[in-house]
This record gives sequence, C-alpha cells and structure tokens, in this order.
Amino acid sequence: MSKNKTYSDPKFHYEIWKGPSSEYGKNHKSIFYVENHNASCGYAELAIDFGMAADALIEKYRISGVGNWIAPVAHISRQVIELHLKALMHSINTCDKTFDTAPLNSHSLETIWLACKDWLIGNGYKLNDDARLEMTNNIITAYHEIDPSGDLFRFGISRKVAFNKQKSSDRVGISLDDFENELKSAQSLLRHWEAVVFR
Repeated sequence: MSKNKTYSDPKFHYEIWKGPSSEYGKNHKSIFYVENHNASCGYAELAIDFGMAADALIEKYRISGVGNWIAPVAHISRQVIELHLKALMHSINTCDKTFDTAPLNSHSLETIWLACKDWLIGNGYKLNDDARLEMTNNIITAYHEIDPSGDLFRFGISRKVAFNKQKSSDRVGISLDDFENELKSAQSLLRHWEAVVFR
C-alpha cells in the first residue's frame, strides 16, 4: 500500500479554478470541501476567526441577557484560547525542535499553557513583565478548574463530578465583564508571544 495514497470525495468537492466536480451538481450538499490552493490554515488564523465569532456571540449574549447562552459562550471562548495556545506551542516548536508538542493532541489548556509559559520564561522572554499575564492565568485556571477535560461546554455534560453529581453546563455561571476582560487579555497576550517567537 502506497504511503502517498490520496483520497477524494467528488460528491463534496469543489476546485476553485475548475468549479464543482461532476458529482457535486448531482448531489449538491449544503457543506462541501473546496480546494482553494492556499496554504493550510493554521491555529493562529483559526483563533482569529473564532475570536470574531466569540465577540459577536458575547455582544448578543450581553444584550439579550438570556442565561442559557452560557455554554455556547464558554465553549466558543474556550476554543479561542485553545487555538491561541496551540498556535503558540507550534510557534515555539518551529523555533526549538526539541520542544515537546505532544499536548497539541490534547484539549488541556493548563498543560499547553504551562509548557509554553515555562519555555518562554526559561528562554529569556520577559513574559512575567507582561501586564496581561494575571488575567490570562485567571481565565486559563478558571477553565481548568471548571472544565479540565474540555467536555463540559462542548457536550453540556462532563465526565467530571461536582457536589456528588455529574457536572453540567447549566450549573456554570459567568461574571461577564470579568470574563470578557480576561478573554481579551488572553487573546492579546497569546497572539503577541506567538508572533514574537515566530519572528
């Protein structure tokens, strides 16, 4: 079996220069894969895209005051932080091939953050002087304490237990002003240090 075997799914495929495959028109789907000839999208680009979605959702959540939006707000915001952390980890590994990137295969914000933070400080970067550090630590620590396995907001029910009951997202509260400030600080800090290391 060839290691370079390629796979295709013409029913969902659309090539940007040639248009849809012959099967695409017969079996039109609402979602499909496009070959656009760009380089692969990375963690940093996705973090920015998800960040825009989080901003819009938080704004609507603030206006509506609808309490059952907590899980979607927390989930998409957690995804933003995870993507920024993974972008930072990837950037560090580009600079230092000995840096262990095994946590890229996990959803543990704390594990990824601590590895990146230790590397930055250990390699002389002035992370401890960054005014955004405390708020970044706060939100990552809060997420880890509430949702260490990364499943609470994604599925509404966690494998973890609190108060002798399986954790559920309907029992989570958000102090929205603090949360939004910490999220913005974390985004800004992680984006900054990812770029510093990369450059």
